[in-house]
Amino acid sequence: MRLWPLGKVKQKRGEEMKMRALLVESDQKRRAQLWNLLRMYQVFTLAGEADTSEEAVTLLQKQKVDVVFCNHQPAPPNRTSTGDWLATVLAQNQPDIQVVMYADTTEWAFEAYRSQCAGYLLLPFDPLALQALVNRLRYVFDLQQTKREAANRSLLIKTRSGYQLTPVIDILFVERSNRKNRIVTQSGTEIHPLGYTMNQLEQMLEGCGFYRCYQSFIVNLSKVSFIRADGNSKTYAIQFDGYDGEILLSRDKYPELLTLLKEKYANIDF
Repeated sequence: MRLWPLGKVKQKRGEEMKMRALLVESDQKRRAQLWNLLRMYQVFTLAGEADTSEEAVTLLQKQKVDVVFCNHQPAPPNRTSTGDWLATVLAQNQPDIQVVMYADTTEWAFEAYRSQCAGYLLLPFDPLALQALVNRLRYVFDLQQTKREAANRSLLIKTRSGYQLTPVIDILFVERSNRKNRIVTQSGTEIHPLGYTMNQLEQMLEGCGFYRCYQSFIVNLSKVSFIRADGNSKTYAIQFDGYDGEILLSRDKYPELLTLLKEKYANIDF
């Protein structure tokens, strides 16, 4: 098992973030061949190497990794568990890590699918198949990075008393009432922005998981806990965990909001 000191390597400003890769393979020649192929794409940095699935689990407790490339049988059976065992463990405990399994037969492809692998490759490695897989890995990685950045993002809001820095993740919703705006956070705090239109606030929150559910409301989709629909009066409203009250949902926006929530979140009651 080998760890690579990634913390000492600093990327230049503006340089594209690279995926940290772990190779799980006891055959050093094959491992070197795989890494030579991967580094050609210039989107990976080598985070570590492991001979067995168990070594990989230990390494992943010490090192941050984005993608694991694992042989279905990384070492003789008396030395290691299989690659799909490793993929299952990671799917349960570190689901953000993408796992790619490979073998010299298609026999284990279903096991890879069932253990939620991001891909399955046949030996010898086909550069075209690998290229297509790398593109998918990069796409998912970029989405994960965007999600993390949005979660850590803050808004600098001008108020009557000065400027307030508010973490985006803490915001429940934005409301426009009587020509004034207010931002309500999950702690119950209200912030009263000065000099912003709803369109400007909506633009500031773009890409952070917010949705304009009504002319006068912008909601944080990740905070929605319940959608109330009254079929008789044809009225709709949104509720949040820990917030005593609800906000209006446009009848026209109701189907679109349901679709968004069903695609992104699983803990919503309809």
